[in-house]
Amino acid sequence: MLATGVLVFAFLNVVQTSSLSVVTDDETENLTSPNLDTLDSNNVDVFRQLLNQETLIRMTLVKNVHALMKDMLTLQEKLTVAENKISKIQTSTDHEITVLKKEIDILQTENSFLKNHSAFCKNDLENLNENLDYVTKSISDVKVEVRYLTISLFDINDRYREMEKLLQCFNVSTENIKSEIEDNDQKQSTELLEMKTQHMKTIDDIRNITRTLNADLNQYKTDQWRLSDSVSSLEQFRNNQTNTKCDQKQEVAFTAGVTSSSSTWNSGTLIFNVVITNAGNGYNPSTGVFTTPIGGTYVFYVSAVEYSKQYLRIDIVLNSVSKVRAIGVDSASYQTGTNMVVLELQKGDSVWVKHSYGKGYYSENVPLITLSGFRIL
Repeated sequence: MLATGVLVFAFLNVVQTSSLSVVTDDETENLTSPNLDTLDSNNVDVFRQLLNQETLIRMTLVKNVHALMKDMLTLQEKLTVAENKISKIQTSTDHEITVLKKEIDILQTENSFLKNHSAFCKNDLENLNENLDYVTKSISDVKVEVRYLTISLFDINDRYREMEKLLQCFNVSTENIKSEIEDNDQKQSTELLEMKTQHMKTIDDIRNITRTLNADLNQYKTDQWRLSDSVSSLEQFRNNQTNTKCDQKQEVAFTAGVTSSSSTWNSGTLIFNVVITNAGNGYNPSTGVFTTPIGGTYVFYVSAVEYSKQYLRIDIVLNSVSKVRAIGVDSASYQTGTNMVVLELQKGDSVWVKHSYGKGYYSENVPLITLSGFRIL
């Protein structure tokens, strides 16, 4: 710009010098110096008019030169301002491009993770189906075994009753032997005692057999109870697996936002009162809490804007335990904080966003502050 101004100034000087010699035929001497006595009056008037016109032309040129120089300076200032604005815009654009590239990389990484996790979940589901088939077959086998054990238990009960009757008969025989010993003479007492001894041994053997049978019977009863409990547990497991298999197709996803700003919010739960999507009805816009309608793997994402350099720090909370944190710093106004978390949830678990530090938040009619979550099928 400086070189351009110098060239324009040199050009104007050349034009001015040339205009000085237009009337005088390239001579710089004073036009009034020739002897006017040799000229007639008409020629004198002509020369005077020419001199007046030359003066007017010079004055006009000087004004034009000043105006042109002023325009050049104004143009130079505007050009400098424009160059500064272009430089700022280029810097801001480069920064935004860098941020977008980083976000694209993060999204690609998350997408890859979700694809891998989806494949892993499919494998788990296939394994679960195989295990379910195996458990179903095992339940059928256990039922057959329970039937056999029940039949064996009935047989043992019958044998136990027969042994009781036999024991009663031996008791009766023992009483009879005692009577006969009292009635018989001394000679027969030895034989009767021997018979009594044999009968007592037989009775003891029968009693031992009875105890063994009672113990076996109790053991069979215990085994039957255990098998019944096992069958009940297996049936419940199969029902749970069947319900789980059906619930795998249930979709759970939500997005909610905040459309108003607050400069004083400094505690409690951040309530996203505007619901955009709520598949599965897990999110409650009145309380700001998401309650898991079905267990599984969930992804949650939060974004928040701090209010005019007031600093903002919020947490994603699972059952009152902070899992991840987002921060909007106060180095500049309206800074955005974001974060994402993947959680393994059981039915009935609660997830929400709570205040951690700072004060206030900023949003617009189209929400700048949002909370989203979905279940990975």
